[in-house]
Amino acid sequence: MTKTLVTKLINALQTNDQRIVYTEQQKSHTYRELKAKVFSFAAFLTTNYPNSRPILVFGDHQFEMIVAFLGCALTGHPYIPVDSASGIERIKSILTTADPQIVLLISDFPFSQIYLENQLVIDDQQLQKIFQQSKNTFQPKEIVEKTPFYILFTSGTTGSPKGVPISHANLNLFLEWLLSPTFSIPKKANFLGQVPYSFDVSNMYWLPAILRGGTIKALFHQEVENFAYLFQQLPQLDLDVFVGTPSLAEMLLLSSDFCQAKMPALKLFLLCGEELTVKLATKLTNRFPQSRIFNTYGPTEATVAVSAWQVQPEKLSTVKRLPLGIAEPQVKLLVWNDHQLPVPTGEPGEIIISGPCVSTGYLNNPSKTKAAFFTLNDQPAYRTGDLGYFDQSGLLNYLGRKDFQIKLHGFRIELDEVRAALEQSSVVKQAVAVPKYGSDQRPSHLIGLIIPADLTTDHQSLIEQIRQELSGKIMPYMLPSQFIFQKSFPLSPNGKIDVKRLIKEVNS
Repeated sequence: MTKTLVTKLINALQTNDQRIVYTEQQKSHTYRELKAKVFSFAAFLTTNYPNSRPILVFGDHQFEMIVAFLGCALTGHPYIPVDSASGIERIKSILTTADPQIVLLISDFPFSQIYLENQLVIDDQQLQKIFQQSKNTFQPKEIVEKTPFYILFTSGTTGSPKGVPISHANLNLFLEWLLSPTFSIPKKANFLGQVPYSFDVSNMYWLPAILRGGTIKALFHQEVENFAYLFQQLPQLDLDVFVGTPSLAEMLLLSSDFCQAKMPALKLFLLCGEELTVKLATKLTNRFPQSRIFNTYGPTEATVAVSAWQVQPEKLSTVKRLPLGIAEPQVKLLVWNDHQLPVPTGEPGEIIISGPCVSTGYLNNPSKTKAAFFTLNDQPAYRTGDLGYFDQSGLLNYLGRKDFQIKLHGFRIELDEVRAALEQSSVVKQAVAVPKYGSDQRPSHLIGLIIPADLTTDHQSLIEQIRQELSGKIMPYMLPSQFIFQKSFPLSPNGKIDVKRLIKEVNS
């Protein structure tokens, strides 16, 4: 019988003791410390909040983030990770949708506390006092495996984030695959901890690290943004496992020290969140010839990733795009046409995911749930909106997005959400957001096409005002880095703005 995820996590906390579990900004924390703080926080929740309401956890890469996650998991409270770089409009939408019982402020909240007036707020100082009430033993209550482990918020087509509950069972299934011989993740390994906890790819490093008795080498936002510091620190982290987006790997390749000679222990790359190009895969295999590199694929709605393909250097010169690979056990991948019928091998269609990895739907959003989730052969299924095909060898291949949703620097962005934000500016009459594609067929940046409210205003002044007005209202990665001003937009036959034509024009 498969052990529950809670059982596995408690066992990991109790058996590694003095090993280092987490490093952050020159500080180290042991498994013993992690267990003591998790048990104290869990006991606090059990005593004072013996229900299963969500708890929002706001922060960066502090050790207390994973303490909070584990304390919630042990008591049946789904946690909602919210990155400290989030804008207030996103936070307000999450609060409205999820109505968390508690808001944990691991980082200082940069906005007025009035936005949190309907929730109990526990800041880091109060949390430290809870930790001081040390509980060396804790008896977790029995948790139904369908209980959400976390609720992660993605973008929404109308500008509102969508909450995706991922259950204990969903996550346990994913971790069994990730820790299987398919990937052969070593025990007591050092994992790069750069991906924000609000991004589900983070579950590829922090949970496997704990379950394998490993160490998470955490990097804060400001450390990653300081290239000189980052490149100097990287070889000193003694990494065994790299988890991150292809964009992060591409950025690190700017450093000549990001190579096998300077980082000999780094033998495993788990890349997820956006398309891994042939060009980047070639660079990585040249820099790290002794490493295994995996291209993994999967949407948040199907629990982090559902398929993987190990890069084979000898095939890189013969393919235009890398395969998405083979599905994890118990998961079925299909490719359907517009009539919801399977297409023949080699023909494109929409990728459908079916199996126990799929979420129950979007939190408190029945209309969007009905549009994307359904049941197939008594299993939950999800329409990804991704286009792909199966090749003759049975490998799934990726062809891009079905709609106008893109992946940029590892983040999923819906163009309508960016457009809606741009049109909130007082100097914008109408806007369209479009991706600019690089030679590798991957979005390189966003372009904001703008019809200004006043056509006579200097363009540079308009750009500065747009950026100023949108500060705190939109995630930084969603703000276009280039603006083009126009007098009008082309219309399609049905009278709508012809976005496809605009995308084609800016990429011609």
